[in-house]
Amino acid sequence: MKERRIEHVYDCSAEVFWTKIFLDDEYNRKLFLEALHYSDWKVLRSEERGNEVHRVIDCTPALPSDLPAALKRLLGDGLGYEEHGVLDRAKQRYRVDVKPKSLASKMTITGELTTEPLSSTSCRRIYVPRVEARVLGVGGMIEQRLLDDIEKSYNKSAVFTNRWIAERKLGA
Repeated sequence: MKERRIEHVYDCSAEVFWTKIFLDDEYNRKLFLEALHYSDWKVLRSEERGNEVHRVIDCTPALPSDLPAALKRLLGDGLGYEEHGVLDRAKQRYRVDVKPKSLASKMTITGELTTEPLSSTSCRRIYVPRVEARVLGVGGMIEQRLLDDIEKSYNKSAVFTNRWIAERKLGA
């Protein structure tokens, strides 16, 4: 299993991130469908349970053009996945369990997203994804590639999110 720590500074408070951005449908649709070029992104279920929000999201990112041929063959069903997430509002923490549509029995993908306040108008978003691929001969390559792709996606989303914050004056 491999993991990586991915950090970005947002131009808004942690409170604004969790209450006005993270669960916002318009923000998420534009982020995933327009900025990240997913072919599909939709919330299948979302329910409040006390201080938690439980969500299931169906997503299909585009298949990267530079994906090695060996991985393309393994991913016959594409890169689609279901994200099962729990947002703990009090702890400002989102735990996620990703169920890939390809290699589901051979892959475990989890992660935890948190924020650290930096000032009244900025915070650091921290995401720690963990990937385990139990595929003989190429498991390590799959883990590394997935973490690299996750980091690229989070880098793009940070740029998009800070632009979103600025356009809507959410950081003030």
